[in-house]
Amino acid sequence: MKTVIRFLAVAGLLWLPLQWAEARPITFTGGQVLVTEAQADQWQWRYTYSHSFRHSSSLGGVYVDDLRDVGDLRLTYARAAWLARRWNQPTSQGNLFVWGGLGQARTDLDTGVGRHVGLQADWETRRVYTSLVSELHDGRNWRFSQHTVSLGIAPFEHDYDRTALWLVAKGMRSTGRVDNDTKAALVLRWFNPRWWLEAGVDSDGKPLGFFMINIF
Repeated sequence: MKTVIRFLAVAGLLWLPLQWAEARPITFTGGQVLVTEAQADQWQWRYTYSHSFRHSSSLGGVYVDDLRDVGDLRLTYARAAWLARRWNQPTSQGNLFVWGGLGQARTDLDTGVGRHVGLQADWETRRVYTSLVSELHDGRNWRFSQHTVSLGIAPFEHDYDRTALWLVAKGMRSTGRVDNDTKAALVLRWFNPRWWLEAGVDSDGKPLGFFMINIF
């Protein structure tokens, strides 16, 4: 419940005028993105500045409950992302992003350096969306990873400048907690030229959400 309250509070604070931005680690040259994402046992936020359509820098935080041997994790980090490959087709687009960074990690036992690497591969049309996101956070005496595959279907073909509605199914796997788990989730996604919002539940019946804006 505390995680959900955090998510709603940050989402409210971030409700500002914006232009279009996609849920990717890099947007357009000069783009500034704020993201908050919550699950029942973790919460994260991120600010990203895109230097170009290929490179971005981010500051962020990850908060995870009940890591194995070390308790709760509180990680703040800086990272750099790179668009490794883009495939443009007349009615679709595919992307491959990679990123890495360093930060300060605090657990119930100590404070030290936290390392962070990840990748995202996605492909979408105006009716179908697929993605794979894989991230690893690593520090002294602990390691936490999370992997998510997503398949989204839009009930109608949308124009890029209008509100779109998607039904997205997700498979999620995390390791490094006291109880490693694999679960499914079902979310509704809405986005238009002003905001991006996801809300749904996982296979344990627990809520999850995602909110993103692009600011100037």
